[in-house]
Amino acid sequence: MKKSPATEAHRVATDIAAIKSALQQQGYTTRKRPKQAAWTIILLNQRGTGRKPQECYLLTYQPAPVSTWILHPQTNEPHRQTLLTLIHTALAKQPTTRKIS
Repeated sequence: MKKSPATEAHRVATDIAAIKSALQQQGYTTRKRPKQAAWTIILLNQRGTGRKPQECYLLTYQPAPVSTWILHPQTNEPHRQTLLTLIHTALAKQPTTRKIS
């Protein structure tokens, strides 16, 4: 059975609220990209005043039929692995399971 666009939009909104909350607790800031299902994730520096460009990531949602969250850039850096863990944990607490890569 095919899900309606409204159902998927509600699920994405619920997912991003959980993700933003989990990231904010760890010192990350998220900003919605205009007209896209994408969010910029920024880690504040130690003093909380400036940002370093290498600490910015882009979280995008790929709609059906893929229905997955993707974190860019796709590297093996420790910050990215930490973000993936935080996002995966936030999504795991949601009623339905989603993929993330």
